[in-house]
Amino acid sequence: MTTATAIQESDLNQAAGPRVLLFFLQRLLFRRSYEFIEPLGLMTLAAYIEERGYRPGVFSGTVTEGAALLEREMERRLVAAVGLYCDFENRSVVEPFCRWIKDRWGLPVVVGGPQAVALHEDFLSQSGCDAVAIGEGEATLQELLDCLIRGQGALGDIDGIAYLDDHGCLVRTPERRLIAHLDELPYPRMAHSLTGVKNNLSILSGRGCPFQCAFCYEGGKQVRLRSVDHVMGEIRHGLRENPHVRYIWFADDTFTLQRERTAHFCRELAELRKEYDFVWFCEGHPSTLVRSPGLIDEMVEAGLARMQIGIETGSARLMDTYNKRTTPEQIEAVVRRCRDAGLKQLCGNIIIGGAHETDESLAETWAYVDKLLTLAPGMLDISLTLFMPFPETAITRCPKQFGMTVLDGEALTSVGDYPVAHTEAMDLPAIAMARKDFQLKVLHRMRELLAQGRVSHQAILDHYRLHAVYGISSVWHETIYAKQPFLHRRYTMLARTSARTSAEIPPGEWTRWRPQRVFSLWNAIAWEKGYPEVLGEVLSPLEYHLLLHCSGKLQVGQLTGVALEQFPGRYDSREEAEALIQKVLRSFEEKHWLVFHPD
Repeated sequence: MTTATAIQESDLNQAAGPRVLLFFLQRLLFRRSYEFIEPLGLMTLAAYIEERGYRPGVFSGTVTEGAALLEREMERRLVAAVGLYCDFENRSVVEPFCRWIKDRWGLPVVVGGPQAVALHEDFLSQSGCDAVAIGEGEATLQELLDCLIRGQGALGDIDGIAYLDDHGCLVRTPERRLIAHLDELPYPRMAHSLTGVKNNLSILSGRGCPFQCAFCYEGGKQVRLRSVDHVMGEIRHGLRENPHVRYIWFADDTFTLQRERTAHFCRELAELRKEYDFVWFCEGHPSTLVRSPGLIDEMVEAGLARMQIGIETGSARLMDTYNKRTTPEQIEAVVRRCRDAGLKQLCGNIIIGGAHETDESLAETWAYVDKLLTLAPGMLDISLTLFMPFPETAITRCPKQFGMTVLDGEALTSVGDYPVAHTEAMDLPAIAMARKDFQLKVLHRMRELLAQGRVSHQAILDHYRLHAVYGISSVWHETIYAKQPFLHRRYTMLARTSARTSAEIPPGEWTRWRPQRVFSLWNAIAWEKGYPEVLGEVLSPLEYHLLLHCSGKLQVGQLTGVALEQFPGRYDSREEAEALIQKVLRSFEEKHWLVFHPD
C-alpha cells in the first residue's frame, strides 16, 4: 500500500489521543532480559509520540501474554495501531503475531528494532505489516502513525522505512537522519508500562558506538552524547516516578568514552545517592578505562556495583580479527583495577565458535579466562555465547574472510543454545561440545577457588547483599554459592536479617549473642551409623549438644551453663569451658553452620 486508509475519527478517543500499543514479545520466558528491565527503546518511543498527541502503552513479555493484553485492550477501547519490536531472536514471534492482528482487527502495524535492516519482501508479505521502520524510530514512528491513523501524507514521503507498494514490490525510502540533539527527547514514563513495576531504571546516556567490532551491529554509528544534566534529570524523574527503583542500568556503549564526562556522572550520582538508596551498572570499554587512571575508583565510590566489559577471546590475534581495538593486557589491567577498587561484580563475555575458532584458540582463551578468574576470585562473572550472524555485521556480510560458514542465517534451529555457523576447523557439534566443555571448566574453577578459601567472606556477602537489597544477581551467586546449601542459607541470613559473624561481635559482648544454626537438624544430621554426622563429619558429644542448642534461643553464656551441666567434672573451670565452646562455635561458623544474632 502506498497510502493507508485512515481510521474514522469518530472511532478514536479524541480527548486522550489515539491508543498505540508497543510490544516486545518472546516465546521463551525463562531468564530473558525483559523480565528484568523495561524495553528502553519502546519506552522512549512512547514518550515521544505522547508529546505528539498519541496515547501509548508498552508491554514486554511472552507472546501469549501480549495477545491476551491486546484482546483486553480491544474489548475496553479501540486500539488505533500496534508497534512491534523485532530483534534477531524474536522474528519468528513477530511475523505471526503481526499477521494475527491484521487478520483479526485489520489494525495498522509497524515493525522496528535492530532486525529491521534484515526484513525484506518475504517478511512484509507474510506478516502483512504496513511498514518496517529502519534506524532511529522516534520521528519515523510519529510520521507513520500520522499517515496510517490520521491519513496525513503517504508512506513514500516518510524517510527510513520499507514497505510494499500496490504491486507488491519492496520500496525503501531514503535513510532517516539521526537525531542530532538527544537532549531534546522527552523522558520515558513508567506510566506507559503495561508490564508491572520493576526495581530498576534503564538509561541511555548516548547513542552510537565508535568501535566497529566485527560481530556487532551497533558499532560504527555516529556517537551522540546527552548532557550529564539531562541524563541526571531523567534519573531523578524515574526515581520520583517509581520509588521501588534500586538499580540504575546505563545501557549504552558510550558511558566510559570520555573520562571527564564519566567523572562528572560519578559526582552527580554520588550526590543523588545521599537522597536515594540505589547502585548502578554500566558497560565499559577496556581501552578507554585503562587510559583513565583512578576513574574506576571514582565509579565504585559513586555506587557502581556491576560493570560489563567485552572480552570475547583470550587470543590477541582474534581480538584484532574482531577489530576490538583492545588487548589481553588491557583487559587484565582493567580486571586488576576493578579488584583493587573494590568493585563487587565485573562481567565479561566469551564467544565460542567465532572467527577462525580452533581447539588451539579455545585452549588459549581458557588459559586467559582462568588467569582472570584467579586474579579476582568472587568478582568476575564469565558468560558464554555462541556466534550469531546478526544483520549487517562484518562477519555476516563476509563470513569467509573470518574463516566461517553460516548454515542457518535466520537461526531457525537455535535460541542461542546451538551454533548456526561453523569454522574451517570445527563443525557444529564440535562447537556445541566446546561450549559445554568451556562452561564446565569455568564453573569447576569457580568452585575450586571457593573451596580453596580464595573467595573472601566479604566478597560472598557483597553478592548476597546486592541480591537482597538491589535485586542484582550473578553467576557466582546463582550457580556457585546457592548450590552450597549451608553457605547459601548462612549468607542469606547475614544479608537479610540482623545476623552477624563472630568477627562482628563487639569486644566484651560475646556471651550475650545468640548462635543459630542455618539448617534443620532432622535433615542435616545422619544417624545411620549410630552416632551423629553432618555431611559425613562425625560430631563429638559436646559438638552435638552445642549444635542442638544453637537454636537462636540461648545466649553463648547460657550455652556454657548447658555444657557444664551436661558434662559435669569435665572442665577445671568455667573459663576453660567458655574457651572450648568458643572454639567449637567458631569451627561451626567456618563450616557455614551457624550465624549469631544480637540479644
